[in-house]
Amino acid sequence: MYFTFDCPECHKQLKVPSDAAGRKARCPYCKHSLTVPEGPEPETPAEEPQAFPGIDTRSAADRASRTPQKKRPPEPLQKTSSGGSSDRTDVNLLLTGAIGLGLATGFLVLMIPLKMAGIFVGELFLERGWVPFAEVFLFAWSMVILSFKWKKIKRQKDSMLLDLLPDELSEDITQESVGRFVDHARQLPVGPGESFLVNRVLRGLEHFRIRNSNPEVAEVLSSQSDIDANAVQSSYTILNVFIWAIPILGFVGTVIGISAAVSGIDMSGDIANVKESLNNVTGGLATAFDTTLIALVMSMFVMFPTSSLQKAEEDMLNSVDEYCNENLLKRLNDGHEHGGDAGEISAPADVRQAINAAMAPYQAELKAWHEKLDALGSKLTAQVAQGWGAINKEMLKQQQENAEQVRDIDALTMTLQKMLIQLAQKTEAVHQKAAGSMNQSAESLQSYCTALRQGLEGLNRVLADLGEKQVVLQAPPRRGWFSRRK
Repeated sequence: MYFTFDCPECHKQLKVPSDAAGRKARCPYCKHSLTVPEGPEPETPAEEPQAFPGIDTRSAADRASRTPQKKRPPEPLQKTSSGGSSDRTDVNLLLTGAIGLGLATGFLVLMIPLKMAGIFVGELFLERGWVPFAEVFLFAWSMVILSFKWKKIKRQKDSMLLDLLPDELSEDITQESVGRFVDHARQLPVGPGESFLVNRVLRGLEHFRIRNSNPEVAEVLSSQSDIDANAVQSSYTILNVFIWAIPILGFVGTVIGISAAVSGIDMSGDIANVKESLNNVTGGLATAFDTTLIALVMSMFVMFPTSSLQKAEEDMLNSVDEYCNENLLKRLNDGHEHGGDAGEISAPADVRQAINAAMAPYQAELKAWHEKLDALGSKLTAQVAQGWGAINKEMLKQQQENAEQVRDIDALTMTLQKMLIQLAQKTEAVHQKAAGSMNQSAESLQSYCTALRQGLEGLNRVLADLGEKQVVLQAPPRRGWFSRRK
């Protein structure tokens, strides 16, 4: 719910949502800081216009204080847009870059006395090569962009207090009154190029004046909401690039420092050369670590305010959407819908009769098709039932045949099992018999070997005895053909 109140300084009419009561704000007309008062009870403004649509329920003092404001010419504070729709979100990169360069130069000049005094901060920025200079420049540029965007967002929030659609012009926005609302919006001190709200409302009013269609206006406002959201997202692209580039510069400084440290190593025999090389190594390592430290710290200082500003701008866009839904779309009246004390007007009886007469042939044809579909469905159901019964019978028969085959397989399996058992028993008996025969053969062979060993031992003894004695062998005399036998 929104309510209106007058600025205590310039007495201009302002409009804010009910949840903004008690907050600090600044008048977009006179720039006076004020506190939003408590709004009226929600029942009073909602019921009075419906009960008495033709009567002005405001007090005489209120009418006297507000009537001159409609006739008053535009204030000298009136501004117009000069940069198009992009001025609402983007900033001038050349201007901010020049300012950032000046700030970075001034900061580095301030570091010179600190360096001459031997303070570490001065040495940190002035004796670590060119990388800290680039980091300071990007950081200063980012801060300038953030400050410019903060001012734009502050002006956007101030424009949210404007009463763009005052009830004094008309309760409803029709084709007769839309021109007055457009003229009032163009006379505001904030132009459409400086405020999302003013631009959104003007686009909706101008589209309604041309097309006279509530749904088309709602579609245009939704499309414009997406365009504004994309514009806000793209306005932070350069800041996201800086948030990415500053740490990269730190890593570049790290590589440069480590490279200088490695190239400065000199391990020759001269002690002076070794000391000089150690100084070069420590200097390179200092450049490596210090540039990375500066980059990480600066990137954090840029990241947090960037996220905060982006969230604030997205919340502001949500407020603009809510304002258009609550104050613009609800009051549009294109003449296609009627309401009020008489309630909703129903269609005339002759129109209904004409519609019924025109629909009668189609209804009869639809009924005939419905009957045909019922008959076709019944026939299909019967055929499916018969087919399913035949399938069940065939499946039952197949199951019986399968059961008989299973029984035959079981009997064959039992027979085979018995045969295997008998074969195993016979194999066991043959195995036992063969084992007994082999045991007897082994015993006989062992006895034979024992007897043979004993015989060999006796033969060895005999041969040993014969080796110690001389044995004379006498051959019998030969007998001649003519010798006599004695």
